[in-house]
Amino acid sequence: MRRFILVVVVAALFIPANSQSMNTDDETLAKLRGLYDAPFTRSLVSFTCDVQFDWNMNFVQTLGAVPPSALPTIERLQAAHHRVFVDRSGATISQGPRPGDLSGAAHAADLENALQAVITSGLNEWLPVAMNEILPVRPTRFTMQRFDNGAKLVMNGTGVAATIMLLPDMRIVHVSGVLPQPFHFSTEFISGPNGYLLQSVKTGSGSTEDGSWDSSFGYQYRNVSGFQIPGEVSVTQQATGEKWDYSLDDCKTMTGVSLQVQAPKH
Repeated sequence: MRRFILVVVVAALFIPANSQSMNTDDETLAKLRGLYDAPFTRSLVSFTCDVQFDWNMNFVQTLGAVPPSALPTIERLQAAHHRVFVDRSGATISQGPRPGDLSGAAHAADLENALQAVITSGLNEWLPVAMNEILPVRPTRFTMQRFDNGAKLVMNGTGVAATIMLLPDMRIVHVSGVLPQPFHFSTEFISGPNGYLLQSVKTGSGSTEDGSWDSSFGYQYRNVSGFQIPGEVSVTQQATGEKWDYSLDDCKTMTGVSLQVQAPKH
C-alpha cells in the first residue's frame, strides 16, 4: 500500500504561471487550500500514539470464527504493545514486540508484520491531506472550471497530468491522472472544527475507466492538543474484502514553528 501518487504529481509540477492571471489564481488557491484541515502546515511537528488492535475480532471478521489452533498465537500477539510515530516523512512503528516475544508461535511473525504494515499504511494515506499536498501550490500551473454540480481543476506539465473533481463546496471527491503513471482515487470529506477532514479514501491503479480499486481507508478523529488526528482507522483490501480496524490513544504531540517554503522565482 502506498501514499497518494498525487504527492509526487504536485511536487514535480513546478511550472511558472502566466503573470496576468497569477493574482486571481493565487486568491483561488489560498481560499481552496484554506478550507482543509492540514495540521502539519500549522505548528504540528509530529505525534506518537499507542495502537489498540483486537486480534480476536480480526479473526472473527475475516474467518467468521477463531480456529482453536490459532488461540495460542492470538494470545501472544495480543500481549504485544505497539506505539506509532508520525511526522511529515511518514508513519513508523516506534515500539512493538521485543525479540523473542513471538518465537515459537505459529505464523505470529507474519501476522505481526501484516499488522505493522496496516498501521503505517493507514496513517500514510492520511498524511497528504494533513500536509495539504493534494491541491497545487505555486508555481504550479492549473486551470479551474466551475459547473453547477462542482468544479474541475486540471494540472498539466512535463511528465505529469492530473484532474481533481470537487463538489460545489470545494470538497475533493475524485482525482485521476495518466502521468507519471495512470492512477485514480476517490475521497470523502467531513466538516471539522478547523476545516474539512478526510473521512475516507479509496485508491486504485490504472485509468479511471477500468474501475479497479486496490484499498480503502476510513478515519474517525480525536482532538489532541487542539489538532484533529485519526483516533480510529480502518484499512480494507478491495479484492478480498479483508478489513483491519485499529485505534490510537495516549497520543502526545510535538509542536514548533511552521515555515512556508516556495520555489525560487525566475
